[in-house]
Amino acid sequence: MTGRAVTGGAVTGGAAFGGAGGAVRVRRYAGPRGSSLHVALATGSPEQPLPANGGLRVRAHGPDVPHPWPLSRRLATEMLLKHRLHHTGFWGAKMVVTGAEAVDDELLALVASVLDSHTGALYTGADMGVTADQMERLSRMTPYVLNAVGSSVEPNSATAHGVLGAIEAWARGAVAGLRVLVHGTGKVGGVLAGALAAAGAIVLTCDTAPGAADLPGCRAVLDWAAEEVDLLVPCSVSDLIDPSLARRLRCGAVIGSANAVLADEAVTADALHRRGITYLPTPLVNAGAVIVDSIEHYAPRAFHEASPERVYTFVRETVRTSATELLRSAVGLSPTAALRRTPLRGPEPDSFCGLRFAAAATRPDQSSVGP
Repeated sequence: MTGRAVTGGAVTGGAAFGGAGGAVRVRRYAGPRGSSLHVALATGSPEQPLPANGGLRVRAHGPDVPHPWPLSRRLATEMLLKHRLHHTGFWGAKMVVTGAEAVDDELLALVASVLDSHTGALYTGADMGVTADQMERLSRMTPYVLNAVGSSVEPNSATAHGVLGAIEAWARGAVAGLRVLVHGTGKVGGVLAGALAAAGAIVLTCDTAPGAADLPGCRAVLDWAAEEVDLLVPCSVSDLIDPSLARRLRCGAVIGSANAVLADEAVTADALHRRGITYLPTPLVNAGAVIVDSIEHYAPRAFHEASPERVYTFVRETVRTSATELLRSAVGLSPTAALRRTPLRGPEPDSFCGLRFAAAATRPDQSSVGP
């Protein structure tokens, strides 16, 4: 292995969401030029040997991000919940690189060697700080990459369509006329902002990169937290909303793709609920890429034969159905509280969404979303 495993540890994740918890183990590998690779695995029952799956996140420039251990544990736990909610056939994982100067071949070789060492028990794809081209380079070093490499399907577009499905569930139908603020207009947020505008929503955009929020059909804003909107859609960074900001937001709901978007999650979610602001938990909403991973892994032939539009429609319907069910169960509760009380089914191979997609592909006149 290129890198040196320098430390390791484990915590018990508990059953924070419907029994989704389990052992979360983090191991750190020394990378090139003082960088570190943290690999977090959040697994369920050892009697069900599923592969773990989670994105590769890289901080390519600047100082080391603070507290990478709890961040990687938290992200892996969210991935586990995401996989359980949508029956993807994976356990949760996350790979977090800190202190890197660049995503170069030396760093990718370290990631590849770590993936190879798990011999099929760990897969990754692109997360923040990693491009599709870099994932393609990684896929030439190791077979344990799920990122629609060689396909016309774009995982970030799939994520955007999943968020749109969750928004439609909250809106109970069309989004036309809704006043929406998309925070972060990168690979997911840019696609989503365009889709919302095309569907007739009034879309405000905000991004820290100069000019990134200037999208057709949208209006860029600077003081995003002061805007009064129906819906805030965070597609940017983790810990965007803390309890203080939650008490000042002027929106009806928070539904977005950013992982771990609530700082001090329990307190912040409660603050939003007390103000009548609906928060749909991120693992429910931003599952588009992992649903695509399930199709790519468990139904590769159906995946490569399907059009991107068919895959995106499946993602959108799958997330919309799950979000609708959660909102119906949340009478008198916040969706977060309802999710904590909802027992999650154990992994059942027949229900893996990738296999459901393959079955639906042979029945083109039937709905693509099963139970």
